[in-house]
Amino acid sequence: MSVAATRGRGKRAWQYHSRSDNHSKVACWTVLFDLLLECDIFRAHAERGLVGFGINHVMVGPINKTLDLVVTRVSPGRPATQRSRFTDLVDRYGIVLDEQDESALAGLPILEGEIGREDVSEVVVALEAKACMTEHSKSLPRLHAEILATGYLAKRAQPRCIAVSYSIVNAAEKFVTPSGVGKVNEHSQPGDARKVVRMLGQAIPLARDTGSYGYDVIGVTVVDCRNDGSPVALVGNDPAPDRHSHINYDRMIVGLCSEYRARFGT
Repeated sequence: MSVAATRGRGKRAWQYHSRSDNHSKVACWTVLFDLLLECDIFRAHAERGLVGFGINHVMVGPINKTLDLVVTRVSPGRPATQRSRFTDLVDRYGIVLDEQDESALAGLPILEGEIGREDVSEVVVALEAKACMTEHSKSLPRLHAEILATGYLAKRAQPRCIAVSYSIVNAAEKFVTPSGVGKVNEHSQPGDARKVVRMLGQAIPLARDTGSYGYDVIGVTVVDCRNDGSPVALVGNDPAPDRHSHINYDRMIVGLCSEYRARFGT
């Protein structure tokens, strides 16, 4: 996010723009990257060509819902030339990698994308990515409602899928808003970000607690993004979840791997 790019309408480059979905695409790519690195069974399935992925994929159900990221069982017999590859998205989304990340990516198996609903035999992971960058209190009810709705619809459409909620929360004291023609919003931090993190950890139901609906895995990353061209920093202390919290990012990846192994590990 530190690298500004043209997002949404207009010609000005922004690190974040609410009318662009580039931040959610990059977030989804990052989760998939870390899952390939950290989860041996998922990496083995990718090597065997058993799984694919889709970004902004329409999941068909009682109400069709576009998911930010899905991992799918790959339908047999489809020509490989029709598939986008995980590595192709680095250039397409303008993802900036350091040397260590580039080396890690080069060592991963080829993961190919699904191109349409007709190619998907089963959705095994359904992930919704959200960002709360400014006006935290105002955004809280909408964010809560959208996350709840997506988790419910994903489970209705594919009851066996692993439903994942992943959110990015901004803890910067000031934020330049593109929609306000460069207006600077001031935040009361860390309190504003803490409210959102608390909601994500306490008000989003877990399927293991309800027995039927809710998310299987929830994760949060807290950043310091002023959206003024200065570097975006990862926040590791308060208001970010500590390492024991079930919404800690590292625990999200571990939990996602554990759920995948339990349901689809054969």
